[in-house]
Amino acid sequence: MLNIALRIVAAVLGGYALTAACAALLAVALPTLTPLHRGEAVILAAMLGFPLYVCTLMWGLLEPRLSRISGVTLGGACVIQVLAWLLFQPT
Repeated sequence: MLNIALRIVAAVLGGYALTAACAALLAVALPTLTPLHRGEAVILAAMLGFPLYVCTLMWGLLEPRLSRISGVTLGGACVIQVLAWLLFQPT
């Protein structure tokens, strides 16, 4: 029972962290790479975050190993956030 609860917590919180990192990367990358204005890029990144979160949450609830859920979601969130910070530092 504890394993199931930990998997749910890891899927919910890790999925949120991964989605927030992806949305942050998209919000700073889209105005640089496309002709979108910054406000439009932020709204588009936030809208794309919803299906990403749902897919991550469903995967996290279907994945049997807690270590893989935690590693993919939290590790991916850290890597993406560092990438966003390194590539798009404010000048």
